[in-house]
Amino acid sequence: MFSTKTAQFAWKNIIAIIGGRPIAGITDIEYKTDKDIDFIYGAGDSPQFIGEGNKSCSGTIELLQNDYEALVEAAKNGGGDDITDLEVSIVVSYIPKGTANLPKTVVDRLVGVKFSSDGKKMTQGDKFLKISLPFLCLGIEHQI
Repeated sequence: MFSTKTAQFAWKNIIAIIGGRPIAGITDIEYKTDKDIDFIYGAGDSPQFIGEGNKSCSGTIELLQNDYEALVEAAKNGGGDDITDLEVSIVVSYIPKGTANLPKTVVDRLVGVKFSSDGKKMTQGDKFLKISLPFLCLGIEHQI
């Protein structure tokens, strides 16, 4: 039975693994599944049904430079030119810490991840480099 009376996850509860490598320098992650839906009209001007089309999965991950450079190296070792030539799985684990009123561990797997752009940006005064990598993936397996 699903319970809403448990504690919520915090950023400190997230562990991300990209291509089998734990990523300590993750600073942000977002992933989602979209489904193409639209109204189906018949007689009159009100919809009769909602039609369903294709699903698509996408997201963005933000990393510190050292983890980004490790992914670039993996792409080059695999024969690619840059990170857009890399295909990986991403596993995101939400692991509760502490002892009281804890949620269960949740693990999501993003399958067939391909990064759609590669680039760096720093601004005067920055103390470190964060790199945002948008991606598409073949599927998201929730609560595996």
